[in-house]
Amino acid sequence: MECKDQIGNIAIDPVAKLRNQLLRRPAGIIGVVFSTTGFTEATQILAQYSANLAILLWNGDEIEYALNHQLMRRGLVKKYRYCVERGLPNYNLEIEEVP
Repeated sequence: MECKDQIGNIAIDPVAKLRNQLLRRPAGIIGVVFSTTGFTEATQILAQYSANLAILLWNGDEIEYALNHQLMRRGLVKKYRYCVERGLPNYNLEIEEVP
């Protein structure tokens, strides 16, 4: 586990490092990157190409939404399911109601 508090959008480095760590883990392990500010386009592309490793991206609005509606666990499951089904790691929880 690693935490960083950055002012700007998350660059590619933390996601690349997480990807390399997940490659050494058993299948089915997921990685999550939380950012209150957002992610660079390159970071989102790398996470998408690493979708088979399930690196999920949470932006600040989603974090706030999930905390306010007590959806962290269900939101994580929803984001993971979306990643597995569609290969996209940055599903936005605010788009539709999370069951």
